[in-house]
Amino acid sequence: RALKCTDIMLAASIAAALAALSVARPAVIGSEASRQALAHIHHTSSPHRRAALHAGLLSASLCFPPLAARAATITGDVGRKCTTASTPSATTVTCQGYGLAGGRVRSCAADEACLSTSAISNPSKFAPPWSPISAQEAADAARAWRSVAAAVAEEPGLRIVEQDDGGRYLRATGPSAVPTDGTDDVEFVLRDDGGVRLLYRSATRQSVFLYPLQQPVSNQQSHIDRLPAIR
Repeated sequence: RALKCTDIMLAASIAAALAALSVARPAVIGSEASRQALAHIHHTSSPHRRAALHAGLLSASLCFPPLAARAATITGDVGRKCTTASTPSATTVTCQGYGLAGGRVRSCAADEACLSTSAISNPSKFAPPWSPISAQEAADAARAWRSVAAAVAEEPGLRIVEQDDGGRYLRATGPSAVPTDGTDDVEFVLRDDGGVRLLYRSATRQSVFLYPLQQPVSNQQSHIDRLPAIR
């Protein structure tokens, strides 16, 4: 992308003018749909129309990549089991970023609606670990863990889908605020190395990108509100 889109558009216009003098060959464009469209134009249109449409499609493909590609790139889906679904007006990127890494909950992607004790490099998504409120729980990690599991089980809208009492880890799911048919993953892991503390992560699997925006619809506040309610 060394050239700006204005440079590409100018080059495409010049190419169109030159190609109008003869039959232009179909341009090479990234998507199969674009190649099929060009093939149809090449066989059914006049040389002048072919040249203009070839240039227009070429410049558009270079300057305006598909929204799905932009969304997946922004969300950083590598290794997060992401899938992308698109409509004419929006793209939804669904990622399953839950699970422990090195005994800790994972961090948050840059454009993910998420709050995590591991998001140290992203202040807007970072939350500090919790310490037990009572002296009894501070002195007894097993007792503290039972309190955590009970609090999550009693939280309206959440359902525990994974619980490892030996490793003191659990994951619950619940409906997301955005999109309304999406899923939130809420995770907790209790550590007792140098003091009892609870690590946690709350994140929405789906990120919704509305065309032509390159940032997802905001959903951060729902996680900020949920966690204190559990505590």
